[in-house]
Formats: sequence, C-alpha cells, structure tokens
Amino acid sequence: MQESISIRYEGGDAESHTLDLNQLGLSLQGFARILAVCGNFVETGKYNKQFDSLAVKVVAKEPDKHNCYEVIAQLKSLLSSANLWSGAGGAVLAAVVAYVLSRRSGEEMKMLKDALDKALANNAQQTEKLIATIDKMADALRPSARLATAPIEKTCGKIDLYSGGRKFVNLDSEDKAFFAQQAVTQFEQTRVYTGVISELDTKTGGCKVSIGDSDQRIQAEITDPIRVIPNNPYALALASQQPLAFKAKAEIDEDGEIAKLYISDLA
Repeated sequence: MQESISIRYEGGDAESHTLDLNQLGLSLQGFARILAVCGNFVETGKYNKQFDSLAVKVVAKEPDKHNCYEVIAQLKSLLSSANLWSGAGGAVLAAVVAYVLSRRSGEEMKMLKDALDKALANNAQQTEKLIATIDKMADALRPSARLATAPIEKTCGKIDLYSGGRKFVNLDSEDKAFFAQQAVTQFEQTRVYTGVISELDTKTGGCKVSIGDSDQRIQAEITDPIRVIPNNPYALALASQQPLAFKAKAEIDEDGEIAKLYISDLA
C-alpha cells in the first residue's frame, strides 16, 4: 500500500499559506497517529496501538499549490505481503479515517459498513468483526482527533482531507468541540492483570508493575489494605520477582495506553 492523503487547512491564516507553528505541530501529531493506526488496520486487518511497531509509516511530502496551507501525508507499507483488501485498500483507508474523525452517527456507520461490504464482497461476518475493531480503535484515537483539530478557530477556519483528489473529511468548529468534550480521564472496567512488581511503598501503596511480557514499567497504586501487613503477597512478589495476578482498574492516557493501574485485590 502506498496512499497519499492531503490535509488542507482552510481559512484564517491558512489563506496566506501560513499557520501558527505550535497549532500545526499539535495537529500533525494527531493526524500522524490516526493515519498510521488506520493504515496499519487496512494493511493487516488488526488494531495495533503500539505506534513504533505498526506495519506502515507516515511521511510528509511536498504539496501542490492551493489557496490554503497543505500537508501531504504519504502512507508506505512496511510489509512485503499483500494486504487484506486486494486493491481496495485506498477506499477502505478513506472510509476508516473518515469514521475515526466523525461524530459516529448512524449515517457514518452505514457509510463505513457499505465500504467494507464492497471490499469484502458482502462477507457479513467479517464485516461485523472488523467494525467492532474499528469502533474500539476510534475510541482510542479520540485524543489524537482532538490534537488534529487544534488549529481550528485559532489559526485556520477548517481542515479538509482529500484522497485521489476527492474530499472525504471536512472538519469544522463543531467537530473540534465534539472531540474537545472527549478530553477527560478514562478508566477501564476492573479486570485481572498478571505482572511483576519492581517497586513498592507499603505505606502509600505506590508501586511499578510490568504487565505480561513487556519490560515497560507502569505506575500503579495498591489500594488493597493488606499491603500494610508484613509478608503480604505484594511484598513477597516484589522480593521473589515472580508474576502476580491481581485485580485492577486502568487509567487510560491520550494515546489509549495504560497510564496507571489501581490495584484493589488479588486475583
């Protein structure tokens, strides 16, 4: 897959081919993540939120001259094998990006479903499965959409996305307000995790945990009152460096990653 998407900042400062650099930087960070994650989905059929391990990369190329400030984002595959869509990847990519950057009404869901049905030759079961994945992906990318729309009303009037010369996304002040409403801390439901505790303060409950096979240490707080008891399971797990199963609620950051775990009990 090698697809190009034109990001056009219209109105305001953009009419004279200038933009506030800070606002542009925020916006491009948002679009970079959205396009990379959506492109990876189109390439592999899977949702991967680990930015550094995606199957595509997004680069900037020199734009054409229009009466706006324009950035061309080019998605390049890092895979040698054919993707899921057999030549229809560009249309599916546009549909997925448009859905992620929409307010997700019934009409927008229908447009996404129609695009997937057409690409998958009306394989209803596979379409349903992919839509569930795209919905999850869209939830996680809301903070990126908030960054992408940051310049609107500050240094431009709107942002349009084009693919193959056709506009497929139009973002305005109402869209910016919609994504701004999503800028709240999100928590997942309590569930079971297995991890290795690398630090622990038995008085405050503060600790760091590595989940699964990852070496990344996540900030955590043990609210379970048994943490103050000598030789409690958390302290023993720290001393032995053996994995411990526990129940926790995860705080999710703007990239859809776990920012902190609140550990309430042993599993």
